Amino acid sequence: MFNFSHILTELQAAIAVVSARHRALTPLLVAVWGRIGRMGTRLERLIALWRAGMLPKPRASRAGVTSKPSGERRRFPASAGWLAASVREAAVAGAKLQQLLTHEECVAFLAEVPQARRILRPLLHMLTARPQSAKVRTVVPAWARPTVAPLPPPTPAGLVLGPGGRLIWM
Repeated sequence: MFNFSHILTELQAAIAVVSARHRALTPLLVAVWGRIGRMGTRLERLIALWRAGMLPKPRASRAGVTSKPSGERRRFPASAGWLAASVREAAVAGAKLQQLLTHEECVAFLAEVPQARRILRPLLHMLTARPQSAKVRTVVPAWARPTVAPLPPPTPAGLVLGPGGRLIWM
């Protein structure tokens, strides 16, 4: 049996602590805190319906259909792992969430309930950084100093350090 509420509650608690400490991040983190709470509620409802066998029929795809925006929408940072970078403890919740998503029952749930994948995708994007693509490294030969004969010592310019540290002409 899997349960998202424990992980999401820990994540909300970590966000609340950082929000109280860093006043500059408070408005953003309060909005994220509320969004995670709504995600948790929706996920728990979908899990209960899935276990009871009463899932609603999937709606038709709205891809390509423009909808009328309803008021001001909050904009969150778009980079992967931004929440884990802002809230250190969020990285732990991200790791727990990724581990939970590998359980057999959770994999079956996500396969049968596409709504849950749409809820979890932004959360995973906030919590985990995308793995960097493996770059092929080419071997570059080490730089070798050219072998050149040493330069002869410079000829004196006619100035000599005299008594008291003064330069005098010779």
